[in-house]
Amino acid sequence: MVPSKSQMMRIELSQTSTSALARPSHKGLDVTPGAHPQKTGARVRRWANGRSVGLIRATTMRGDARALFDQAGPRRQGGAEPSTCGGPTISLCNRGVGGFAQALGVAGALCLASGSAHAAPLIRFHVPAQATSEALLQVALQAGASLGGELDACRGASRALNGRLTLEAALNQLLAGQPCRFRLDSRGAILIVAAPPGRPQPHTPPPLAPRPPVAAAAAPAPTTVAVGELVVTAGRRAELPGRTPYAISALRGSDLPRLGVTDIPALASLVAGMTVTNLGPGRDKVLLRGLSDGAYTGVTQSTVSLYLDDVPVTYNAPDPDLRLIDVDRVEVMRGPQGTLYGGGTMGGIVRVVTNRPDLDTYSGEATAGLSYTLSGGINTSLEAVANMPVLPGRVALRAAAYQEHWSGFIDDVNLGLKHVNSGGRDGARLAVRAQVTDDWSVTLGGIHQSINTDDTQYVLAGLGRLQRANSVREPHDNDFDEVSATVEGGGRWGRVVFSLARLLHHYDSRYDATPAVGAFTDQPGAAAFDDSRRVDLLVSELTLSSSPDERWRWLAGAFASSGRVDAQSTLDQLSPAPAQLYAETRVDHIREVAVYGETAYDLTSRLNAVVGLRWFSFAFSTDSLVTQGPGSRTFSDSGEANGFSPKFSLRYQPNGRTTYYVQAAEGYRPAGFNTAGPVGETFDGSSGGLRRQFDADELWNYEVGAKLQLMDGRVQLRLAAFYAVWGAIQSDQYLPSGLPYAVNVGDGANRGLEAEIDWRLSPAWRLRAAALVDDPQLTRVNPNFQSKPDAGLPGVTSGSVSAALSYRRPLTGSLEFRADAEAAYLGHSNVAFAPQSSSQSGGYATARISVALEAPHWAVSAFVDNPANSSANTFAFGNPFRIGRQKVITPLRPLTAGVNLTMRF
Repeated sequence: MVPSKSQMMRIELSQTSTSALARPSHKGLDVTPGAHPQKTGARVRRWANGRSVGLIRATTMRGDARALFDQAGPRRQGGAEPSTCGGPTISLCNRGVGGFAQALGVAGALCLASGSAHAAPLIRFHVPAQATSEALLQVALQAGASLGGELDACRGASRALNGRLTLEAALNQLLAGQPCRFRLDSRGAILIVAAPPGRPQPHTPPPLAPRPPVAAAAAPAPTTVAVGELVVTAGRRAELPGRTPYAISALRGSDLPRLGVTDIPALASLVAGMTVTNLGPGRDKVLLRGLSDGAYTGVTQSTVSLYLDDVPVTYNAPDPDLRLIDVDRVEVMRGPQGTLYGGGTMGGIVRVVTNRPDLDTYSGEATAGLSYTLSGGINTSLEAVANMPVLPGRVALRAAAYQEHWSGFIDDVNLGLKHVNSGGRDGARLAVRAQVTDDWSVTLGGIHQSINTDDTQYVLAGLGRLQRANSVREPHDNDFDEVSATVEGGGRWGRVVFSLARLLHHYDSRYDATPAVGAFTDQPGAAAFDDSRRVDLLVSELTLSSSPDERWRWLAGAFASSGRVDAQSTLDQLSPAPAQLYAETRVDHIREVAVYGETAYDLTSRLNAVVGLRWFSFAFSTDSLVTQGPGSRTFSDSGEANGFSPKFSLRYQPNGRTTYYVQAAEGYRPAGFNTAGPVGETFDGSSGGLRRQFDADELWNYEVGAKLQLMDGRVQLRLAAFYAVWGAIQSDQYLPSGLPYAVNVGDGANRGLEAEIDWRLSPAWRLRAAALVDDPQLTRVNPNFQSKPDAGLPGVTSGSVSAALSYRRPLTGSLEFRADAEAAYLGHSNVAFAPQSSSQSGGYATARISVALEAPHWAVSAFVDNPANSSANTFAFGNPFRIGRQKVITPLRPLTAGVNLTMRF
């Protein structure tokens, strides 16, 4: 029942008064404070003739408070529900249509006037009517909350959910009449429990004002705390990682700063099977599951694709090392993803999902960091985020900006310089979101980032602990720009997502080429090799998916990309007399189109089958001009490839807490051309297997997995055993002269077992751990390529393990104490296919500890990285002109301690 105008009233309230006068009015209910309050929220239930006739919601904006009635609730005994502020409240009693009300209590007046600091935020939900379990995924996704428990206990269809509600109110409305209940734990996770037999979840009218998250009234207080999971969308649908028929990990964006994760390389210590080459900011290569094509980055396509929201940000370039600021979550899918994501995903994908502009709320956050590195100096960082509704409820803008500087810790004894590897990173990201209709939205985005480092971060064996002796400094610049547009929407029938993006990635590197100058001249002296590359890529993709609550579900998509890669390489002698010894100008054009589809069918209520297929057409062309002294060499050619990339999986779920699956999937990379090398190069395979064209490679992955909830949901355990067969492995290598080329080194295989566990030890303690044991090997060697028959794949270890322990404890009021400790161990590895002592690295441990005090509007934290001050060799490479000539060590950053201060508004 909704109150009529004749049942409404007017209340006038002074902000500083401890009482209120109420008088009836037929014009509604207005609350006018005597000053400019902050944004507030309160609710009082109105009763008329012993019957609830509505909720009064009071909110303030620009100094004017408005209160309004919402839908009526069930018949009760008269009186008001407790206000969100706590403390005494009163009943609003009406003994007739024409007049009612007595007064508001002190707590209610203060709540309306100044707001509640602990009020739950209002969230704009848009969830179509669908199966309740699917609707819960959408609610968790739109609220940024994790989800866990017995989702299968919620049966049947839900009603549509639209409007601004607290999370608790949305769940109350969604689960009305359902045989399941929910709890919101202290971390905001949604935990679903089955209702006792014969007692479905009662309907509670959704409060339209903020209130603290509490358990549903009918749900008993838990004696244990279950683990919730972040909802992921890397599979092109909303899913829980514990229910997917593939291996995926997800990390909450708000957890990343506490764990010291500011970029993708820092994820390696938290994700099972993730390896990063540690060449330095903007130079790294990301590998997953031990599937390594080599430690170097060149003309071959990457084996791991990096995504920012729905747009790929790499092709054959190194990781652009985007700072992870204002991130909702990071999703890591392991194993080939060729069906949904195309070429360059043999090892998997890493997808960074940013926070979307909030259409209703003004908010902001600023963080300043200060730290000190032993054997180095002071490091600083500044970042800020702001969200601004332009047309509240329809259009909003979200901006993020950052700047950081890190000190060097390596000394060059030959050049007489200290702390040579200093550098910095700065950037900004902007997004504008427009809700065109209730079902359709458009998001425009742009990002710019620049990384500038003064030198590389390797040292030479035989010198001091953090010393080297170069003849030339080795700076690196990495600039990344992207603009994008995304349109998404749908209805009861399904969903559509279309994205269009253009990205520019420009990076320059210099290496000391003095050790190899003899390959180009008889005149000894210092030399430098400069490599400049510019990637210009236009990408578009359209995805259509059916409603997720049908027995037969489908997904279809189309992909197109067109790009150009410009590369300029020069080798110059700097002394005794300047001279250009070698130069190449190369231009690559790449074009790809693909269509793909995936269908899922529930064979039974517990058994599900998925079949996917992608058809692709890839075209490429290369033009090159090489000059060396008076000689030159030109090359121009093109090629194309067409093919299919299939996928198949079976998933068995005996209950809502257990998932078993088997999967087979393929990944691929296209062929390409070699053009670098001295003018007299014959490209006949005699120089380390160097031929004019390297072939496409293909990988098949076979996998079985189990995902279990144990100990009443307190433990999430994920296990996967895999066997990968890799044919004609492409690898970027270097000639004895130090110039790059690509070669098919042979066939390979990897078999392994990976595990992840998330264990809520108690309401205060949480343990997360990950491990990988594998055996990456070459099974057939290209006879023209120098490698041992039993050589492992380079740059990856045969075993790694990591663990993170978190503790949190409420102090006084809204103040909370947090503590985190992390540790990881990486086994030994070689950076080359032909193992030798100079290429060995690994066999080391890393650690981090941090503590923090957090309040709703501020946080302060302190941390220590590498507390043991280890200088272990993380990667035995730093310069292609030193390969095989001298042992290179890339050390861990020395012990670094610092503090961060965050302010929120």
